[in-house]
Amino acid sequence: MRVCESLPFPENQDIASTAGNANAPKIQGQSSVGFSEDAADLSSDLQTVQQLKSQLANLPDVRQERVQALQKAVQDGTYEVGDGKIADAMLTDLVGPQSGSK
Repeated sequence: MRVCESLPFPENQDIASTAGNANAPKIQGQSSVGFSEDAADLSSDLQTVQQLKSQLANLPDVRQERVQALQKAVQDGTYEVGDGKIADAMLTDLVGPQSGSK
């Protein structure tokens, strides 16, 4: 198969010179298509998302008061973990999270 540049295919037309030009030569069976400018319409949700991102950025990565409470409970010997929670944690560590687990 040989491609010939002189065939009247739309790909061979100079789009820059024919776009929006009513007097531009038309290929048989081709209709004139008008070009419009691209536009972006940002929703009002964008502002809400930006506010939430800002609030999230201000939150600490670690809840220090919770960490201190757990450290104190461990030091005092009052921190208790049930056997079921230990087994679940061991199983999750070995095989990954299971669906339907608590």
